[in-house]
Amino acid sequence: MMKIVIADYYYPNLNEEYKVFERLAEVEIVDLTKIAEGGIKEPDALIPYVKDADALIVQFAAIDKSVIDSMERCKVIARYAIGVDTIDIEAAAAKGIYVANVPDYCIGEVADTAIAHMMNAQRKITLANRLLLAKEFDMDKIRPIRRMEHEVLCLIGFGHIARNVAAKMKAFFQEIVIYDPYFKDCASYPEFRFLGFEEAVSGADVISLHVPLNGSTMHMLSEDAFRMMKDGVVIVNTARGGLIDEAALIKALDSGKVGYCGLDVVSTEDFEHSPLLSKEHVLLTPHMGWCSEEAVVELQRKTAENVVETLLHGKPAYCANKL
Repeated sequence: MMKIVIADYYYPNLNEEYKVFERLAEVEIVDLTKIAEGGIKEPDALIPYVKDADALIVQFAAIDKSVIDSMERCKVIARYAIGVDTIDIEAAAAKGIYVANVPDYCIGEVADTAIAHMMNAQRKITLANRLLLAKEFDMDKIRPIRRMEHEVLCLIGFGHIARNVAAKMKAFFQEIVIYDPYFKDCASYPEFRFLGFEEAVSGADVISLHVPLNGSTMHMLSEDAFRMMKDGVVIVNTARGGLIDEAALIKALDSGKVGYCGLDVVSTEDFEHSPLLSKEHVLLTPHMGWCSEEAVVELQRKTAENVVETLLHGKPAYCANKL
């Protein structure tokens, strides 16, 4: 009998997953949220449950080398997410375990959230509302406000989400420039300019991040990067909090180098205690950009399909690593 362990999740039920699991003849499903509230996320606590698992499904659980080395027959670790930064991909590959994600489940939702942050920043909507509620509104306190059609949007990364943003926002901005050293099909997008990092960020009025978090992208917006930018630049991040050095961002906000910041992610996911929460020129949303009713159903179904495809046919529909 096959065994699937589900470490953690925050969905109301697993109906979508169980529909997919019906394709497996004999399977034991171990739902760790029934053992501990919210599931089991810490490596040491997970190991006893995953040792004999054929598949592991996770949301936020940390799957490090110790967990992976403990698994005797696991074929796939599937994450409810686009990113797989909570999983040691190299250790999984060394053990012959696929790491599976769902890279296409919330493209429009995250793109629309990034756009909402851009529009809010450009039109100073949240700032004006805060001042109004405090009975302190004055037009001078929300200036400068500039015409978007005269401004340049820089997209860092040009994957599915960034391309969705670009298609929707090309009518709003004077120009869209792209920094993505890994994107090869530039000729198919002649309406955009593909530039090196310094040239892209130094000429932008709005910068939006759309790259995964890994060793090469950690703190890619650093003190040095902020120095390259225009005074008053808008920063939007709907990707991963670790892409920005938050201490450097706070300095840039305090100096006026960054004029406004829209963030759906922060470095620790601890939004309530983030020092950015109290900054007047920052709007934080609590990592909700992925969410729509349709996206949740799609994510649950496709995560389960990754598991079933691996157990039946040897490989998940979506692979984040290569074996």
